[in-house]
Amino acid sequence: MSENEERIPFEANAGVLSYATGLTLATAIDMTMAGVAEAGKQGLSMAIAIVDSGGHLINFTRMDGAMLASIQIATDKAFTAVAGKLPTYLWQEIVRAGELPQLFIHERWTAFPGGFPIIKGDQLLGGIGVSGATQFGDTSVARAALLAGGFSTEAADIYLKEVLGREIT
Repeated sequence: MSENEERIPFEANAGVLSYATGLTLATAIDMTMAGVAEAGKQGLSMAIAIVDSGGHLINFTRMDGAMLASIQIATDKAFTAVAGKLPTYLWQEIVRAGELPQLFIHERWTAFPGGFPIIKGDQLLGGIGVSGATQFGDTSVARAALLAGGFSTEAADIYLKEVLGREIT
């Protein structure tokens, strides 16, 4: 087992995380607004994308002042999180370790931290991607959105604590 496999803290590692439907527009809007509120508290201008289990956009918000590049980056982070069933920061580690097959890369694949699967129980309902700040800013805003939707924040909590050395209570 590689070091990266040991770091994957949830069902994706065991192969039991199944794709599912059920992420609604109302939930996606609530999540996005919670992310906007958290970004505002931190003085950040962000782009926030939420996709369904097929990687298709449900909701997107670009805050005033957010850089234009964040539009595509946030959307690609959400796509990567759902298509790959892992947070984008883990894909970054996998790429750095040379464990990713050369032909694996999709044009929308990104390994920038800030993309997380939207998980409820053992079902993958979609993905969220946040862009426009530092690794901490992107991750903490995504965490706030996941929390508002009632979804697992485990991967974000692990990244904040173990990689960035910060915790949110």
